Amino acid sequence: MDPQIIESSRYEIKFEIIGESHSFPNLLRKTLLEESSVEFAGYHIDHPLLANPVFTLRTKKRQANVVMREALEKMLARTEEFRKKFDQTASDHSVE
Repeated sequence: MDPQIIESSRYEIKFEIIGESHSFPNLLRKTLLEESSVEFAGYHIDHPLLANPVFTLRTKKRQANVVMREALEKMLARTEEFRKKFDQTASDHSVE
């Protein structure tokens, strides 16, 4: 996964996510929309076999790059929490 900035300003950032399909940008979009300062968060893929997702984040009152960083940190924390719970559940149900 390699993000390439297309446009960037104080309240808007647009970037292409090289090497991704729908999974990551959809999770990012949903996480960003939990933040009240997000005016728009979405992505498009021109052709799923030939193109990469282009993601756009537009905020109000808060810098877009700060909101993006916080969302990524939230996603990472949730992933770690899920991994710990999954590992515990898997070890509780392991077959010997």
